[in-house]
Amino acid sequence: MKLLLTFMCLFVLAAGTWLGVMEYILKHDGYAGRSAIAACITIQGLATLLFLLWHGRTVFRSVVLTGAIAVALLGASAVMRISRAPHFEGFVLLIGLALILQGALTMAVLLPKRSRKVA
Repeated sequence: MKLLLTFMCLFVLAAGTWLGVMEYILKHDGYAGRSAIAACITIQGLATLLFLLWHGRTVFRSVVLTGAIAVALLGASAVMRISRAPHFEGFVLLIGLALILQGALTMAVLLPKRSRKVA
């Protein structure tokens, strides 16, 4: 599962960077806010990768888990919005689904496993 999470982090890192660069180049109305969101997506992908590489520092774990919840919610919001939008943008759907998957995988990998004792 960690290998899949690593690939998802790389994809999300690349997607967030691409979104930020496109916002900066195109500079449509409201680009500053969307650029900040793209930066947060990129930072979350990088933070999760660093956490995996450093074998999980305890303090950093809560930051990465909080970010995982945030990107999963952001991804879900993007998927819901694009499904109702008059002009379908496939990249929004793809990146939204990737954010949901990365958030879910991060939580699955980082949350402590419950012991299964039968009484």
